[in-house]
Order: sequence, then structure tokens, then C-alpha cells
Amino acid sequence: EAAYYLSEGYPPESIACRRLNKELVCDFYYSDVGLEELQINFFSGGAQVNLLGFRRSYGELASQLSRVKREYKRKAIEAASTAPTGEVGLTGGSR
Repeated sequence: EAAYYLSEGYPPESIACRRLNKELVCDFYYSDVGLEELQINFFSGGAQVNLLGFRRSYGELASQLSRVKREYKRKAIEAASTAPTGEVGLTGGSR
């Protein structure tokens, strides 16, 4: 769907990732301007594309998606490494 929109000149405004049931899910966000007709064509089965242009759009989106996922994972690792461990008390020694 996203590759179809891009091949028709509608790139996503942003891509955001989130955790859902232990899986990483990414959402594409679009401006609503002009997208309704493309959505109707896509979901009614009437979408037609130039195959070469569609493949380029698909590759471009796959690259963007990989970059967004890497960034999300990098930030998650950073956040985990700076978060408190939850360990309380002293270690070692005897009473």
C-alpha cells in the first residue's frame, strides 16, 4: 500500500515504530490531501502502476523502514543502558 502511494507521488510524511505484543510495528503517516482517491482505487482493486516505478518505490520504502527500525532499536538500547537496574542494597561483605 505504501509503495503504491509513493509510486503515485505521495511519500509518507513520517514513519514511526512502536512495540506491540513483543513485536516491532512501524506505521506510515500521510497528509490527507489527495490520498482519498488513491485509497479508493487501492482497496477496490483498481490500482494500476508502472512496474519499474513501483519497484523503485518499494525499494526506497524498504530502505527508509530499515533506517527507522535501526534508529528505534538504537534508542531503545540507549534507554535501557541508562535506566536504573532496580537493584537495591549493598553487595559483598558480611554482617
